[in-house]
Amino acid sequence: MRREVTDPTTPIIIPTNGWIADNGNGTYTNPIMWGDYPDNDIIRVGDTYYMSSTSMHLFPGCPIMSSKDLVNWEYESYAVDRMEGDPYDLIHGDVYDEGPWATSLRYHNSKFHLMFNINGDAAYVSIADRAKGPWTLYKLEDELYDPGLLFDDDGKIYVVHGQGELYLSELAIMDEATGRLSIISKREPGAKRNGKKIYAYPCSGHPYHGYNEGAHVYKIDGRYYILTTPIWKHGSKKEVAIRTKDLANGPYEVEDIMASFMNFWGNGIHQGGIVDVPQEDGSSEWWAIIFQDRSKLGRVPTLQPVTWKNGWPYMGQVDGEKAVATHRKPNISNLEYVEPKGPPTSDDFSTNTLGLQWQWNHNPDNRKWSLEERPGFMRLHTSSVTDNLTYARNTLTQRVVGPDCIGMVKLDVGHMADGDFAGLCLMQKNFTFIGIKNEEGHKSILINDNATEHVCVNISAGMKDVWLRAEIPRHEYRMEFSYSLDGIHFTRLGGRYDMHYGTYVGMRFGIFNYATTNLGGYVDVDSFELTTTENQGNLFGINRKIDAERYDDQKFVSDKELQINSITEWTNDDVNSGYDLSISNLKDGDWLQYDQVDFGAGDAAWFNARVASSLTGGTIEVRLDRIDGDLISTLHISNTGDINKYVNAKSDLTKKVSGKQKVYLVFHGASQNMCKLNWFMFGSGEFPQIPPVPENLTVVGENESILNMKWDDSPGALQYDLMFDGSVISNAASDFSQTGLAPRSSHTVKVRAKNFAGYSEWSDEVTTVNH
Repeated sequence: MRREVTDPTTPIIIPTNGWIADNGNGTYTNPIMWGDYPDNDIIRVGDTYYMSSTSMHLFPGCPIMSSKDLVNWEYESYAVDRMEGDPYDLIHGDVYDEGPWATSLRYHNSKFHLMFNINGDAAYVSIADRAKGPWTLYKLEDELYDPGLLFDDDGKIYVVHGQGELYLSELAIMDEATGRLSIISKREPGAKRNGKKIYAYPCSGHPYHGYNEGAHVYKIDGRYYILTTPIWKHGSKKEVAIRTKDLANGPYEVEDIMASFMNFWGNGIHQGGIVDVPQEDGSSEWWAIIFQDRSKLGRVPTLQPVTWKNGWPYMGQVDGEKAVATHRKPNISNLEYVEPKGPPTSDDFSTNTLGLQWQWNHNPDNRKWSLEERPGFMRLHTSSVTDNLTYARNTLTQRVVGPDCIGMVKLDVGHMADGDFAGLCLMQKNFTFIGIKNEEGHKSILINDNATEHVCVNISAGMKDVWLRAEIPRHEYRMEFSYSLDGIHFTRLGGRYDMHYGTYVGMRFGIFNYATTNLGGYVDVDSFELTTTENQGNLFGINRKIDAERYDDQKFVSDKELQINSITEWTNDDVNSGYDLSISNLKDGDWLQYDQVDFGAGDAAWFNARVASSLTGGTIEVRLDRIDGDLISTLHISNTGDINKYVNAKSDLTKKVSGKQKVYLVFHGASQNMCKLNWFMFGSGEFPQIPPVPENLTVVGENESILNMKWDDSPGALQYDLMFDGSVISNAASDFSQTGLAPRSSHTVKVRAKNFAGYSEWSDEVTTVNH
């Protein structure tokens, strides 16, 4: 199916460098980088903060980043240029999900030390005089799983490591000039790890009987602290601190220091480091950078304040039970203005060095790419013969950015050889791509979903310039593709595809060119552009939805059993499970705070919310500045008869509001489980009427695996939902394709229209057999 994308309801795209956490008003909003930067470690060297991360099968690996304020970060270098061995080159195997794991970053004797482990191989340490490198990589004598490196103040060097059980190993500097380290401890007889077993966090029922990993080690005020990650509730993880005055012998005390899902249900914040921020009076603030796993998007770093209480470094608030979503920035002494910005994304390839936002899928073949053969372009020669993108060398990747984004690449495909494929993909190990196929002198644009071709359209054999676009709508877990032959008019190709989740590394955009028959062809990459509908932090305007879970703060009390406070959960009214989020467990007296709602010149006339409730009498008060501030609207919550059935509800604003305002939604009604809130908005003009039922639904088979669905525009509709074989596909647009169907299979289809007022009834059902 092909459709020119001219839908006026398509979100306005604001070109940015992706998510910018700094709100520009002295606060920041988590995550500080909305992309895959896992296994964070953090140190301070002078007035600069440095962070390391893991990137496993991507090279160069182990990014090193710097910041002056702990909020705005930029790339410095990569600590690992490449790893040796055929599987790292996608020859006779692969290292998906392997490679460098769980970095530990420390600064000692004027040198940066970056330690990591490779499972089944050994621990490594990469050393540099400057964060920008160059880095020198050394292999150690044994494995040190998830190492936590400590240079003690008595001159000794330790690593706490392990999974399930924690071990203590001792190292020594073998060469003062290079800083090279060697493991001087040995494995005890019958031990699983090097060194001495020191601690196992109790975890009943777990196969390890004491799951614990991701160690970071500190010595603070005469005590040793090991920050580690055990299993927690709902199969998730939390962060604990283990403290002792004798690292090797104990006794050891343990305390939860971060046990929170923040605003993303089911995945606890865990595995990170802490750092001091010196104050002018000689005291210190302490802060943590610690990640939250957001599934296919990856593991995103959050910045949490650290409060020392009774000798424990609690992260966030409420003794570690509440992670902060929006918070004041760290108080950095004598710091000049820092411009709010995110890491780079878009690239026009105008320099002769590759931007640090890029990493190759496995080691690159450096003979087969160039930024100099055609200045202003990246030339990608085919480097491997394969029929599967998973095993194609020289796929150039960068992170998908949340909460939504579009990646677009411009390619010159005039020099592809017969049998070559080139294009733009979204991948972890498995993939979906939109690409160009050159076959027997004919070019076509196709969608390939994990080695299955779904739809294909022929283009002129002489066509050179092609624009390919991949769109990731909220909330990151599905994708749609389109193409253009002029860079202006885009045609959607294929249907909607679920991201293929299968590795720890988050989803990546990838630019590729591989051969299926013989090497020799090449493409020139003119540019890659990443755009997003977000601009800066939680800044919201009128006439667009505000996702409820994007709150800046909420009412919260101590709740170790996770039963009292409102929580974020997935809605269940979309076939794309894990797509849309709501706030649930709302009750009388709860409130949600949104710090920056921009009412502009004061045109907002009504408040609108999508809510679900099985009770009667609940209300949402909309107040400014405080929970008892000016009341500007009161919305009465409908009883939908089902706590999971949502409706759109509306109330008028009682006064004119202009400029940026802090908005509180205050809930009144039942004492528990009163309602769920999916989204809300402030709108101008007349409140719309629910659109009529779409007419003239047609379902036509394009081939044996594709059904195309069309219907007439419904007046006032902004989007449409399809019910395909009894499951709802939300936010579809006419035309829409369902691909990958079994030949001669029977299907039923209905469609409904929707806007801010609500949903039409479903259309009459159409039944068809796919021929």
